[in-house]
Amino acid sequence: MRKDKFVSAALPLALALAPAAGAAQAQRITVAGVEREYLVHVPPAAAGRPDALLLVLHGGGGTPAAIAAHTGFSRLADREGFIVAYPAARNRRWLDARPGSGRGDDVTFLAALADTLRRRHGIAPSRVFAAGISNGAMMSYRLACEAPGSVAGIGVIAGAMAAALEGKCPGTRPVAVLALHGTEDRLVRLDGTDGLLSVPASLSYWTARAGCRAQGAPVVTDRVRDGTLVEHVAYAGCTVPIELYTIRGGGHTWPGGPRVRARILGRTTRELKATEVLWRFFDRAADQAGR
Repeated sequence: MRKDKFVSAALPLALALAPAAGAAQAQRITVAGVEREYLVHVPPAAAGRPDALLLVLHGGGGTPAAIAAHTGFSRLADREGFIVAYPAARNRRWLDARPGSGRGDDVTFLAALADTLRRRHGIAPSRVFAAGISNGAMMSYRLACEAPGSVAGIGVIAGAMAAALEGKCPGTRPVAVLALHGTEDRLVRLDGTDGLLSVPASLSYWTARAGCRAQGAPVVTDRVRDGTLVEHVAYAGCTVPIELYTIRGGGHTWPGGPRVRARILGRTTRELKATEVLWRFFDRAADQAGR
């Protein structure tokens, strides 16, 4: 699928997301002379001693308000006591390193935002994470690749790493990675698509960095009759956790999130809630780093 087709196909997802962002506050930051926008949600319980910082990246055509509402991360942050920020891509599209993705420096913006919020709220580097869906997931991979010191882990949903990044990530610092991907995703195929590695190849880069010894046996979950089931694989012997949830029958959607009506996006599994799965994964990764 060409870039222009990908953008137009991804727009139903962006349009399906609700526009409200709850209590998140609009903020601006100037990075390399360019003013950028983001929403930030600081739960009252986290004002004195926040547990962690999470950047949540919207998909192509999306907005910070929409992804905040769709994922429910602000509600979870209220319960768990972490800060969540929702950055805005310029022209609603992240520069994820695929051919033709555009010019600019989203990596510097996101790294600076993470560092600014981390320092402002006294958060340890081992408790700073990023997650995203689709174009936001691809951008999360690029952030971890080109600025691995900015985040300790990433969560990628319905996205893969740009092939242009393969073999070009500086340094050897490991980053925890959790991927969730549907087998019926027609926009970002599990086995790779235009300018992207396959999902297994995307993970292989990070398992090599983390020194993983083997791929664990899959654990299958099929509790809900919704046309999907989940295979969960955790890699063994890694210095940081690497895990994959394969959603059999799942589409280009946020697992456990609101159902979307655009048929091209496919099924939204009810077998798990990605928002909660991501937070538990990040919490474990931070605990492992602190040992």
